[in-house]
Amino acid sequence: MSRIEEIISQEKDKLYIHEYAFMKSNTVIFSDEVRMLCNKNVCGMYGTSWACPPAVGSVEECKNRCNDFENAFMFTSLAKLKKKYDVAEWRETRLLHESITEKVARIFRDEFKESLTLSTEGCNLCEKCTYPEKPCRFPNRMFPATESFGIMVIQQAPLCNIKYNNGTNAITYFSMIFF
Repeated sequence: MSRIEEIISQEKDKLYIHEYAFMKSNTVIFSDEVRMLCNKNVCGMYGTSWACPPAVGSVEECKNRCNDFENAFMFTSLAKLKKKYDVAEWRETRLLHESITEKVARIFRDEFKESLTLSTEGCNLCEKCTYPEKPCRFPNRMFPATESFGIMVIQQAPLCNIKYNNGTNAITYFSMIFF
């Protein structure tokens, strides 16, 4: 793991990673409580994407997939907003985070035979997802949401010395990679 830590610490600023931490996969906090937000379709993505429930499986299945890996890496990007409630700006900054996640995922794929990348709020690669009729068009670029896996990011972040809230007019986006 020291090789990957070295790469990340050297590339952190070029990748626009705000904060990051390494941990053991079995220390990640999972909860059905988080998934209930998905099941109630709070974000509107439930049943519409390969990156969201029910396609990702139960929380227990997701936890088992994550625990198949020994280690996990959590990282954030930080977006300063011009207007606190500008939904278009939220979408734009989220897309930037997704591009950061893709670059970081590539680093892990280059170093490890297998890894699992999770990111924010489901996938937005395709205008219309193929779910459930056909397989995902881009399985290597589709990152399920941490929340869809039942990961309790709001509790996990402080355990990793990562700030969940970075102040007014700021959005902190989280991704995780299991390896």
